[in-house]
Amino acid sequence: MFSAVVATFVYGVMRFVQHRRWYKDLPKPPHSFFWGHLKLMGETLALYPGSVHFQYTITTMAQKYKLPRLFYLDLWPVGPIQLIVTDPDLALHMTVANNYPKHPMEAVMVDPIVGEGNIVAVEGGPRWKYLHNMLAPAFSVSQVRDMLPMIAEEIMTFRSILNEKAQSGKSFSLEAITKRLTFDIIGTATFGQSLKAQAKGSPVLDTFDRVCRAFAIERDHPWNMVKVIPARRRRSVATGELNAIVDKLIRERFEILMRDNLDVSKKRGLSIVDLVLRDRYQEVQRSGVGAAKALDQEFMHAAITQIKTLLLAGSGTTTDTLCFTYMFLSVHQDIVEKLREEHNRVFCPGVDASYRMLQDNPSKINDLPYTTNVIKETLRFYPVGNTARAPPAPGGFITYEGRQYPTTGHMVCPVQHTMHLDPEIFPNPQKYDPDRYDRDESPRHAWRPFERGPRACLGQVLAMDEMKAVLLLTVRDFDFKCADLKPNKTPRVEWTNLDLTFGDRAFQDFVFEACPRDGMPMMVTKTSAAPT
Repeated sequence: MFSAVVATFVYGVMRFVQHRRWYKDLPKPPHSFFWGHLKLMGETLALYPGSVHFQYTITTMAQKYKLPRLFYLDLWPVGPIQLIVTDPDLALHMTVANNYPKHPMEAVMVDPIVGEGNIVAVEGGPRWKYLHNMLAPAFSVSQVRDMLPMIAEEIMTFRSILNEKAQSGKSFSLEAITKRLTFDIIGTATFGQSLKAQAKGSPVLDTFDRVCRAFAIERDHPWNMVKVIPARRRRSVATGELNAIVDKLIRERFEILMRDNLDVSKKRGLSIVDLVLRDRYQEVQRSGVGAAKALDQEFMHAAITQIKTLLLAGSGTTTDTLCFTYMFLSVHQDIVEKLREEHNRVFCPGVDASYRMLQDNPSKINDLPYTTNVIKETLRFYPVGNTARAPPAPGGFITYEGRQYPTTGHMVCPVQHTMHLDPEIFPNPQKYDPDRYDRDESPRHAWRPFERGPRACLGQVLAMDEMKAVLLLTVRDFDFKCADLKPNKTPRVEWTNLDLTFGDRAFQDFVFEACPRDGMPMMVTKTSAAPT
């Protein structure tokens, strides 16, 4: 027994020494033989407010230590060992030219929220191709254009809510009302009808929030069982409630398909749930098998997982980006005026008339290049997602600037935030400058908030058109002002001074994605410049 203990101890020491020495001649931040990068990671996180998104630590290390655009991060044995990529060309090689497989850590982070086998984390191959081919038609350019009149209707409801907030003169959570807007939009894309979250709230949205916040506690306090066990229980209860709600919505839609004998032979024009149900519905029509057998337990588990994934992803990205866009517009009146000029010129003075034009000619949303650039600039500062890839093969290497770098056992992470804030890639990166995209001064593939390649975000066309329509139908009516700001007296870090204006609200909160902090408290007033 004693010999076994000694042997285990000796083996552990040898492995520890071997692991730390492995990084000796590789590019990395200052590396402790005892701590690896664990201590440095903790010190870097301490520079920021609590629960900050981890991408800030990568950007801080890269800029503080002037690291090359490929470097290693040794978080063993607590976290995954990582190969960080901040070179746009190399990131393109990984995600487009070679399309490295998803790392299992993505499933660890996503599955507890939406379920196993979701399209975000599922490994490439037949299963992913099946899901992609099934869901992609719902997000095609033509499908999104057909949806724009409905999207505009939801935005006009949002506009009326903003009008009520302006009349009250009180601050409110911009994130809360924007999330209900974006949820109604993705809900309509999913189920073919609005879930009326703006009008009466949504149990789906509320339950999603409970699931995400419970999991955030589990993720952030893995060793604290006093916090983890109750959080896990709350997540389990909320997940059961959420699954039951989505299950009911799917079955109700299947009943409508059956009752009305709807034609689903062509994918265009179908809602997301119609696309999910399409094969089973056609099987029932062909063979006469009962609905209960068609919607068996295995199928319903898979269907609920994909629907939850799209509902969450489809509301999160647009909510967060719109909140940060309004945050920037609150201090950049010159940009607001340029937006208003473009909206009046391309559409017409008056939001009601612009709404009617958008209803009649949805493709006109393409004619708003400056509005597009404003959204792109917000996403440059605040990308809301990221990807983690696995090495393509054991014993493999990445070749960068003529040298081979080993990848075995590492999570390979292209970090968009760090690329977006690199002054050699985006000149004067701390300036909020929508015009930079017209100057063509940066590689196009360096802007990658939706990632690129086959595993890029399915809903990016919907997200961009939706956000353009929101700005079109709100910016001329309202002036926005961040409420309860507490600007920092000195910047928390050297590479950004946004917190001198916005305080800690300048730093994204890590819940499920990179969210606004504190719900983005906002005040809104009717603008005197609003056309009649």
